[in-house]
Amino acid sequence: MNEKINFTIKETFASAVQNHKKNKLEAAENLYKEVLKKNPNHFQSICFLGTLLIQTKNFEKAKQLLYKAIETQPNNANVQNNLGILFKQLGEFQKAINYFQKAIEIQPSFANAHYNLGVTFKELGELQKAISCYQKVIQINPNDINAHNNLGIELKELGDYQKAIICYEKVIKINPNYGAAHNNLGNVLKSLGEDQKAISCYREALKIKPDSIEAQTNISDIYISQLDNLEKAISTSHKTQETIRKAFIINNQEISLYRLKHDVQQAEYLSSKNYKINGIDKFQIIGNKILKRKENSKDNNNFNQKILLNYDEINSLLPFYKANHIYQTSKISESCINPDKNWQDVEEQYFNSPKQIIYIDNFLSNEAIKELREFCLISKIWNKEYMDKYLGAFSDQGFISPIHLQIAIDLKQKLPKLFGQHKLGKFWAFKYDSTLGKGINIHADFAIHNLNFWITPDEYNNEKNAGGLKVYDAPAPEDWTFHKYNNINADEISKFLNDNNAHCTNIPYKFNRAVLFNSAYFHETDKINFKDGYESRRINITYLFGDRLVKKLN
Repeated sequence: MNEKINFTIKETFASAVQNHKKNKLEAAENLYKEVLKKNPNHFQSICFLGTLLIQTKNFEKAKQLLYKAIETQPNNANVQNNLGILFKQLGEFQKAINYFQKAIEIQPSFANAHYNLGVTFKELGELQKAISCYQKVIQINPNDINAHNNLGIELKELGDYQKAIICYEKVIKINPNYGAAHNNLGNVLKSLGEDQKAISCYREALKIKPDSIEAQTNISDIYISQLDNLEKAISTSHKTQETIRKAFIINNQEISLYRLKHDVQQAEYLSSKNYKINGIDKFQIIGNKILKRKENSKDNNNFNQKILLNYDEINSLLPFYKANHIYQTSKISESCINPDKNWQDVEEQYFNSPKQIIYIDNFLSNEAIKELREFCLISKIWNKEYMDKYLGAFSDQGFISPIHLQIAIDLKQKLPKLFGQHKLGKFWAFKYDSTLGKGINIHADFAIHNLNFWITPDEYNNEKNAGGLKVYDAPAPEDWTFHKYNNINADEISKFLNDNNAHCTNIPYKFNRAVLFNSAYFHETDKINFKDGYESRRINITYLFGDRLVKKLN
């Protein structure tokens, strides 16, 4: 009888593993659980189910299982490694590091643990440590393409472009169909100013993966930066937006409530303007039902949470989410930036400013800002969600029109000393829910000049002396990488600013006000208190010119 049970356990476990390998996670989970019902101490099922639950983001249950496994076999390197993966995903990086290092201590040639340790150090901005980890992986397995690729990424970020190129070329030699390496090689060539070679690399990546959003956005970036083929720049960006829309999925049957609130409001706005978009009517009905359900719940003030959807709700929401819709702006007959302003005086003001921080009122022409607002309200381009509960739209992913590009051209022409020699890097917009009260955390950017301007009318701002931008007149240290100063703890940045006696310039929000400052300066959004509603959402647009790293290398 016992032999029959054991055979059944083996058979069930084998079936679970096969389903797991085929990414049939629900079936695999049920089979692992079936094994554990018959034998609660079946070690492999405990470990494999723990790994699966990490994949499905059931972290607490995964933690319980892996802790049970480590009690049984404390010197099992795989379990130590999996616990590291779990804590990395939870953002508890030091715990993750401890578990990866324990796995390596147990099994020094455990390449995957070295790799995961490298990825964790990268998250912390400790690139030299990450590099050492990837080099160790390559020492263990010289043909590990992921390690070669990641090593190239870190070397590129440190400005060692030639060594980065060697890494990517090595990957491509081992596996010519590794699309990420073609894309990353393009990134290095782009940084070196070899735009056509970079585009060729991106196109190779697209041959391998035609729906690669990263490769598409990189091509868009180049056309945008060149500013000599506006039609091409716009069409490639809009194509990327279409790809994003087609690929839209609702992960784990969840949707962030602040995102849903925005999208329902936008659908209602579009309907009021008589836009006929696939799925829009049903989206409004079902979306409002979900929001109403949330209103009636105990935590009805917590719009930061995610809400669980049933399959009928998902199927009702998806057609509208997948529908692409971008507003076609009208042509501007004159300069997009204010033609009545003395722009030479603006340049002199900036260069005479000891802090390199100035603001410009009445920045855009009336016609340009009217069209920009229409574009932001009507276009379904708000794809990126942020932890602080605001939405982003990017130039290489649909946030682009002739007006956007004309603004950049006008800036180069009207302010040649500031912008003439610098390429347009990126531009983007952020849109906030006024009930959240918070904006972008303190950070710095990679460019030479940062131009930020606001396009929501003043009548929607409840606090006239707030809602703007706080800029600290201390640049990010040159030995801090872009990844580091955008991902480290805010307390560490605050300490740096205090140590360097940085002064904060607080520029209050004002409609059609632009703030121009040294992009290396740390900056953050001031507290936000705007009226609740779709048209009243605070919108800021940012343009970046020049590349600080390239300037340093030259």
